[in-house]
Amino acid sequence: MRLLLDEMVSSTVAVQLRRRGHDVVAVQDPALLHLRGLPDCDLLQHAAGARRAVVTDNVPDFFDCDRRRLERADPHHGLLLFGNETFPRHRHEVFVSRVLAVLDRELREHPDDDDTSWVRWLQDA
Repeated sequence: MRLLLDEMVSSTVAVQLRRRGHDVVAVQDPALLHLRGLPDCDLLQHAAGARRAVVTDNVPDFFDCDRRRLERADPHHGLLLFGNETFPRHRHEVFVSRVLAVLDRELREHPDDDDTSWVRWLQDA
């Protein structure tokens, strides 16, 4: 599985996951600055074209994008969702370490690429 981290996830997470051998990019990566501020459905479209699942806490908007794609029979490569109550972003160091551990586990448990428009919630370790 390949991941695209939405804007609210630090590129530090992507860097650390790449060091662990995973194929992960972040909207915050310097090479992907053109994705910042992109409408959510456009970001999901970009991720689908790149065969990447999106990691985001913007649940309502991405649920809507997912629904619209399903109505058009236009699959994507997955959504990994989390909430601020489970992974609070106000404590950056804690957020990064927790989300890093959970995404590393998720990538190890689900290594295959899959365009079935799956949606999963990230669970704290």
